[in-house]
Amino acid sequence: MADIAIRPMEERDIPRAVEIESAIMGSKKSTTLRGSLTAYIAKGERNACLVAEAGGKVVGFLVGDIRAWDFGEDQEIGWIRIVGIDPAFQGHGVGKALGEALMRYFETRGVTTVRTTVEWDSGDLIAYFRTLGFERSGFIGLEKHLD
Repeated sequence: MADIAIRPMEERDIPRAVEIESAIMGSKKSTTLRGSLTAYIAKGERNACLVAEAGGKVVGFLVGDIRAWDFGEDQEIGWIRIVGIDPAFQGHGVGKALGEALMRYFETRGVTTVRTTVEWDSGDLIAYFRTLGFERSGFIGLEKHLD
């Protein structure tokens, strides 16, 4: 496995992210990913759009953001919104490297709680988030305290 490099997502990476999502989703392919990624990139500093490269090729991406007042809380909460790892690179540390980079991003901005939501029967995705330290929350979502 080639070394994994993590960097901010750029607009030029969006077509490759769409390819990755298509490989993952197959016939359930989303038609909104391109627009969603463009919007997240445009939001700038308050968001974290990351890609993982191996051998000069984008092999995964992770999108998060920071939101205030979610669920009536008075603190800013980090959210993981979209994750996609090329099936040929799943199980090789790409997702973990992306997740750890996003956690560092959140920590530098003073975020102490990170959440995400997954479908209850997405065992592989739940296992991925557990490798990053997430636990089941009171919202039947996943969260990790970064303090």
